[in-house]
Amino acid sequence: MTLRICVLLCAFALCDGCAKAPSPQPASTPTPTPTPAVENPLNGAMVPPDAPKHRIAAVMIDNYPDARPQSGLYDADVVYEVEAEGGITRYLALFLGAAPVVVGPVRSARTYFVDLARPYDPFFAHAGQNDDVIDVLRDLRNAGFADMDEIQHTPEAFWRDDSRDMPHNLYTGIARMRKVGPTYGYADKAFSRDRLTFGSPAPTPDASGSTQNAPGSTPNASAQPSASSSPKPAPSVTAAMPPVPNVVASFWLEYDVDFVWDGAAYQRFIDGQPQHDRDDDRPYEVDDIVAVWIPAKVLDAIGDLSMNVYGSYPAVLVRDGVPTEGTWSAPGPDITPRLVDDSGDPLVLKPGHIYIEIMPQGSSLTLGKKNWSH
Repeated sequence: MTLRICVLLCAFALCDGCAKAPSPQPASTPTPTPTPAVENPLNGAMVPPDAPKHRIAAVMIDNYPDARPQSGLYDADVVYEVEAEGGITRYLALFLGAAPVVVGPVRSARTYFVDLARPYDPFFAHAGQNDDVIDVLRDLRNAGFADMDEIQHTPEAFWRDDSRDMPHNLYTGIARMRKVGPTYGYADKAFSRDRLTFGSPAPTPDASGSTQNAPGSTPNASAQPSASSSPKPAPSVTAAMPPVPNVVASFWLEYDVDFVWDGAAYQRFIDGQPQHDRDDDRPYEVDDIVAVWIPAKVLDAIGDLSMNVYGSYPAVLVRDGVPTEGTWSAPGPDITPRLVDDSGDPLVLKPGHIYIEIMPQGSSLTLGKKNWSH
C-alpha cells in the first residue's frame, strides 16, 4: 500500500512538472507623447513647433486662365489677390505653417506687390518684374531684403514644367527657397513682427436672453487675441440663421471670385469654376475673407497700375458668413498690417486660411443682399 502511494505521488509530481509554464505578459507599449502645437503668427492656426522658426516665404503666383489650376496655393496661410494689369489678377501667397514642394506658376512682380510683401520680411519669389521695380529691388537687396528672382538673381530656386507652356510653367518650392536663400546671405529666420488678431468671436445674448455663437465658432469661448490691445469680436448670429450667403468679389470677367459656404469654411470659385490644387485636387478652403479698397492709377494702355498700399483704407471682414466693417491699417514697410474698428481696436479673425482681396476702385463685395463698394 505504501509503495502504491509513493508511485502515485511520483506520477503526480511528473505531471505537474510537465505542465506548461505561464505565458509571459506582453510588454506594454508606451503612449507616445503628442507633439505640442504652436500658433502660426500668420493666420492663427495651430502648427508643429518647428514651423514658425522659418522665414515666411512669399511667392508671386500666376492667375491667368492658362495657369489654372495652380500648385501649392491650398497650403498658403495668407493670400493677397490683386489686379496686376488690365483687370488680370495675380496672387501674393504667404507660406509658413506648411511647406509645399511645388508652388506656382511663378510670375513677375510689381512695385505694390513688393510693398505688400515687405512687412513680412519674407523670402520673396518672383520671375522678373516691371522696369520700374528693378532699381527698387536692387536697393532693397542691398539693404537685406531676401529677393529671389528667377531671371536675375536666384535661378536655383526655380524650375520649368515642360508639360505647360511658357510663361505659365515656372515653379518653386518652399523647402527649396529655404535651402537656396541662405546661400545668398538670406537667413532662414523666424518672423518676429506684430500680427493680426485671431480667436473665436465672443457670444452675445439674443433677444430671448440666450447666448448664441457664429457658425463654426467655439460655444462660450471668448476671443483669444494675440495682440496686446482689446479686440472687438465679430458679431454673433442666432442659431436659427438662414443659410450662409455666398460672397462675391467682383474684379473683371473670368477673374470674378465666388466664396461658397460649405458649413465649415468657404470654397473658392473663379470664373464660375471651383478652385483646387493641381497636384492633389484639394479644393481651396477659406476661413477669413478680407476686402480692402485701395485707390489705383492706370499708367498706360496695357493697364499697368500704380498703387500705394501703405495707409488706412476701408475694409470688410467676413468670417462664418458674418460681415464686419473696419479699416485696413498698413503704416509702412516695417509694420505688419492691422484690421481695426472705428476705435482702433483689432477685429478678430478666425484661425485658418485668409484671403485678402485688394479691390479696385468701383468694384464691389457682395454678401447676400449686402453690397460694399468704394
